[in-house]
Amino acid sequence: MEKKLAALEQEAFSFLSQEKFDDAYKLFVKVAQMHRAVRNYKQAALCSASAASCWALRSGEKSFYNAAAAYEVAAQDAEIVGDLEYASLLYRYAATSFERDMESLSFSECFYRSKECYRRFLMFSLFAPKKINRIASTQEQDGVRGFIKRLFMWCILTLSSLVWGHGERPVRTLFAGSFLVFLSAALYTQHYLIQDGKIFKPDLFEAFYFSLVALSTTGFGDIAAVGFSRIVVVVELSLGMFIMPLFLVGFSRKYLRI
Repeated sequence: MEKKLAALEQEAFSFLSQEKFDDAYKLFVKVAQMHRAVRNYKQAALCSASAASCWALRSGEKSFYNAAAAYEVAAQDAEIVGDLEYASLLYRYAATSFERDMESLSFSECFYRSKECYRRFLMFSLFAPKKINRIASTQEQDGVRGFIKRLFMWCILTLSSLVWGHGERPVRTLFAGSFLVFLSAALYTQHYLIQDGKIFKPDLFEAFYFSLVALSTTGFGDIAAVGFSRIVVVVELSLGMFIMPLFLVGFSRKYLRI
């Protein structure tokens, strides 16, 4: 079986070198399916990536979709194997090809998967490097500088994933804003506000009302913060200045391109 697959791969590469892209593509796909049937996802990923390159090399046709689909399958195989860095790269190639064919939903999903795979790769490289199973060799910056760079990138991507799903999950921004409102309201109930010159400790409803007004920057002026509550307001306003634009950008990025 292994000799047969090796021979078929060699034949596919021969077709590719002769610029017989249709024949090479079909054979690479066939070999990838055979590897996948025996759970050899590592070789299946490489063959699917080669199939994608066949379509990417063609010109004058609408065949970007075929390249994108092949890249996506290759990325899924690489993800199963555990080479998340390579999977991220393949998902990015798939996203680029889908974008060229104006397949907005498929582009969105592949772009998101690319970012998520790279975020998980950084996490493993920082905290569990033995879990990384590489298909393709890459060079990484070693030492303290390399560690700090990977840690910074992981923190940025994790925050991006949680707050707005890398721009492709704008609903998460609504959840982040709601969480901020309720958390701030809970803090307000433990401290004091002022209304009509009287300082009082708000109940949950009053605290929620004040928190929502503060986050939306409406500023009715009927209730104001005093003492520690002022610090909470400043933090809530500062975060709210980022959350609202992120939602608008994420919403337009995902849905207005359809």
